Amino acid sequence: MLDVFTSEALRALWRGAQLTLSLTLLASVFGLVLGLIAGLGRRSRLAPVRLLAGTYIEIFRGTPLLVQLFFLFFALPQLTHVSLPAFNTAVLGLSLFAGAYAAEIIRGSLNAVDRGQVDAARALGLGPLQTLRLVLIPQAARTAVPALGNQFIGLLKDSSLASVITVSELLLTTRGLVSITYQPVPLYLAVALIYFLLSNVAARLFRLLERRLNRPYRTSAV
Repeated sequence: MLDVFTSEALRALWRGAQLTLSLTLLASVFGLVLGLIAGLGRRSRLAPVRLLAGTYIEIFRGTPLLVQLFFLFFALPQLTHVSLPAFNTAVLGLSLFAGAYAAEIIRGSLNAVDRGQVDAARALGLGPLQTLRLVLIPQAARTAVPALGNQFIGLLKDSSLASVITVSELLLTTRGLVSITYQPVPLYLAVALIYFLLSNVAARLFRLLERRLNRPYRTSAV
């Protein structure tokens, strides 16, 4: 059964894993940017901005990722006459999906910062952007990182849905190998192991980041 893992099959799995990781990293970065914008939009004093941000969040949190990918890949080109490559479509769909969840994580983390911190920043003469950059975001990050880490790991596994729009990530690559070798058990076990290793490494990295962000609290407590 192990003879299925030829050098060619291992190279194919490696390419699939690289593509999966690329999808996840790109979608996480773009999703974090979208989440920050939408999260701040939900806190805006302007009702239209709050409405726009809330509509985006509810749409992409309230519909399945699979449906979103199908819509972007099949329906959007018919409506806009703009067709994107499958990989770009997958990045766009995963980013929009991740951004909606990141927005609520960021909004909740910003709301968790004590109001007195904002009042103190204003008393020191800091403007709104300076208060956000120097006071709110550094403190909110301590609260947001664990949840964002969980979201990253979930997105890593959700990236397998990109296979339905012909992106040759890890799962679709494995399906191709199965169709050639007729050995689904060892190949899918290998895929599960790869996903487990990637998720475990990501979890460890986020724990290190969390400990680093919390270091001032531990020092002051001593």
